[in-house]
Amino acid sequence: MAGKENKSSFIPTSYKGKHLKLSDLKEKARDTHMYKKYLTKDIPLYPGPNDCSPEFRVSNLKHDTHRFGLQGINTDNGFKDPHNGLNDVDKLSLVWFSLAVEEEEIESAERTLLQKTNMTARQPGFLKKFASSPAFKKKSRYGSYRFTFTVEEVLNAYRTQFCEDMPPVMRVFRTTLYQKEVMYAVLVHRPTEEDKNLFKDYTSLSDVNQDAVCTYEQGQFIWRPQAMCDTHKYKLTKTRNEMDAEKIKSDQWYVWDHVTLALHVKKGEVLRFDPNFLLKNLTSCEQDEVTVAPKCFDSRTNARKFVRELWNNPNFEQDGLLREFEDLSLRDHPV
Repeated sequence: MAGKENKSSFIPTSYKGKHLKLSDLKEKARDTHMYKKYLTKDIPLYPGPNDCSPEFRVSNLKHDTHRFGLQGINTDNGFKDPHNGLNDVDKLSLVWFSLAVEEEEIESAERTLLQKTNMTARQPGFLKKFASSPAFKKKSRYGSYRFTFTVEEVLNAYRTQFCEDMPPVMRVFRTTLYQKEVMYAVLVHRPTEEDKNLFKDYTSLSDVNQDAVCTYEQGQFIWRPQAMCDTHKYKLTKTRNEMDAEKIKSDQWYVWDHVTLALHVKKGEVLRFDPNFLLKNLTSCEQDEVTVAPKCFDSRTNARKFVRELWNNPNFEQDGLLREFEDLSLRDHPV
């Protein structure tokens, strides 16, 4: 489940109400495993927290889960916190999504970066070589099933179901450190006095600086990654007016970051969607090299069979919904 906080036996470190850039983490996280093992490394130049920082304008969100989570989503026709906040560091009941970066958004970020720096690419597509972290992969760490929605579809569903058709409030929620992973969470809550008082100490996302890690604008999250590579295989070169990715002699391990969306719901509340809409936006995904629960992955054949059993509806074949899932699940998903 995207953004789930109990990812392993490793105890994470959270900084509430802040999206700490890499330079801040190097100061504040000195007593953490991440700092001692990774943040002290001398990493080759890459597109990130410097004058070559890319901006990804992301229009889609994803929610990865395993078959038990999928079964619950099918039963409820939507998403809820199955633990009612017990697994959250602040005991908040939350529904989690992650940014789903598409290939065309990487290409767009490269063009914007070149325009901003008044440079050209020696080889077009160089930015994709740096986009190697799990934040950019089509593979999953959480399970074989992925729901993908537009940002507006998720926010509009939350708005109509929980906000009396008023715009929800978005705030800077947390920076959470795992062993190698930096998770920047954005909080979404109701515009009620109760929720405003509950989260008054968290900065509104509309009030952050324009160069912040994450901002929001007209149905898109603008993400400025601090560590987009995970394993560094290239270094960023700038010669004359050209920018390029140059292969380095040996790979270097580092941290990686990503942005998640935490929608605040009350205990037992479900963010509902039409069951046909859920199926239409459901695909299977391959298991990543590093996983949260390795035993919770299904083969593509078993995934198709399980979805067919869950959404047992005679109209699926004629509507093409189940066929769409099967077709998408057979695609080769590049890393």
